Amino acid sequence: MSSNLKAVFEAFSAFGSRESVGGMEGRAFSKLCKDAGLYCKQFTATDADLIFSSLKPRGGKRIAFEAFEAALEKVAAKKGQPTAEVIGAVVQAGGPKSTGTKAEYNRFYNDKGSWTSTAKNGGPTNVDGAKNLSELCDRSPADARGAKIAAKR
Repeated sequence: MSSNLKAVFEAFSAFGSRESVGGMEGRAFSKLCKDAGLYCKQFTATDADLIFSSLKPRGGKRIAFEAFEAALEKVAAKKGQPTAEVIGAVVQAGGPKSTGTKAEYNRFYNDKGSWTSTAKNGGPTNVDGAKNLSELCDRSPADARGAKIAAKR
């Protein structure tokens, strides 16, 4: 059971970090408590933060595995449950759960048939064809819109 608990500890410790770290941070401990379903009326997120703070070394950010086991004992005492039951819930959680959201259907965006004007025709463009300096400096006769007037001969 201890090897499974150690694996869960390492999984939550490394979650959200780029490299392997030497212990568990407070945010990871709070996430572990949430993912394992430990929060209830007797044990809240504030209690988790207080337990974590009481076990981390002064000036430190992380707790080692031994302090993590002591934290689970304090959680069990706070919840009024046996320590084995709390450890079982943590081991059963496995590792951190990562979830995201899915956007709801929006008829103005998802229904392409209701699109109008520029969006319907492909959207704006920043490519106006092959323009060069001679075209930009062209001083031939033009109407009010800037369209060239064909020379009459």
